[in-house]
Amino acid sequence: MRGLALGVLAIGLVLPAAAADLKQATVEQLEQAVAADLGKPDADLAVELAGLELTERLSAARLKRLEAEAPGGKAQQALQALADESAFLDLPAADLPADAAPDRAEKIAILNRAIDFVGKTVPRLPNFFATRDTTRFEDTPSETSRIAADSIPYKPLHAVDSSSVIVLYRDGHELVEDEAATDGTAKADGKKKKRKTGRHAMSTAGEFGPILTTVVGDAVHGQVIFSHWEHGAAGQLAVFRYTVPKEASHYAVTVPGIGEETQETPAYHGEIAVNPVDGSILRMTMQAELNPAGSVARADLMVDYGPVEIGGKTYICPVRSVALSRVRMIHRLLSEARMLNAVFGPFQTRLNDVVFTDYHLFRVEMRILTDDAAQPQTTPR
Repeated sequence: MRGLALGVLAIGLVLPAAAADLKQATVEQLEQAVAADLGKPDADLAVELAGLELTERLSAARLKRLEAEAPGGKAQQALQALADESAFLDLPAADLPADAAPDRAEKIAILNRAIDFVGKTVPRLPNFFATRDTTRFEDTPSETSRIAADSIPYKPLHAVDSSSVIVLYRDGHELVEDEAATDGTAKADGKKKKRKTGRHAMSTAGEFGPILTTVVGDAVHGQVIFSHWEHGAAGQLAVFRYTVPKEASHYAVTVPGIGEETQETPAYHGEIAVNPVDGSILRMTMQAELNPAGSVARADLMVDYGPVEIGGKTYICPVRSVALSRVRMIHRLLSEARMLNAVFGPFQTRLNDVVFTDYHLFRVEMRILTDDAAQPQTTPR
């Protein structure tokens, strides 16, 4: 089972208050706002952008144009957060091809190609390693102190930390560099990238293949329907929407609690964007159907796949992903009896923007030296 692990954030001596409302905007309205405010300082434009909430998905092509118009680093980061948060919405109608839907026979043929792609391509992936760069965003819910009149103002999604790690894919399993080290495996290229982490972490697993296997395997026990055509880097894509009932779900969501963590396998739904020619899956979303009043109200994942070269051959692998969650904050409160109690606070939005790069074949070479002190060495590269 693959899914999301959601960390716990502890904050003391506060009680929840209402969060500020964001201004909703279409993609066209966003573009108009950026064009009208190009003369503003980078920081001011970033603040204005952070106060928006898109009602449509911001495509990669439109995002690239907007980033070129607003070259400031803070504004670009705000645009990235907007695009990531909108990753699970529908594209604007103007971005969709006007082509008619395929007939029933062609729909079935495309789905069969996708099932064949997952069944044959994923098991044949070689052992490799790649760099996973993660930028973490979160909002700050507005709160009022329990013991004073001080209050924390609401702050929209903003970057809080980042990390860069090496992920190994070996015999169908993923190992992050720290996990690989405890497993006795040398770091790829003999190098270790430093990791910068924040106060908590949300993580995902399975992007290199298991998630595709899980979704396609679950979807055949649910409902799959053709939705629309989309433009993609490889040409026109057939987008299917699927729903998976709880009894067929293998989407694991680790849920933090006041006591121990628990794991759920909720019902979920999403989209699969398929190259109709060869069945390769180039975009996939998963949206868990969780209790909106529970400790986790949202746990969504989007993965973009594309061609990457590994050892002189081309494979379809993840190139970026977005993980979005809404998790109740946990407050540690000191009682009159000087006992530390924990209570649920307001929801916090957390977002991981992930980019996968530097794919290399993982292989071992042995070098034997003639020097008396030399020992056989194994070095992955």
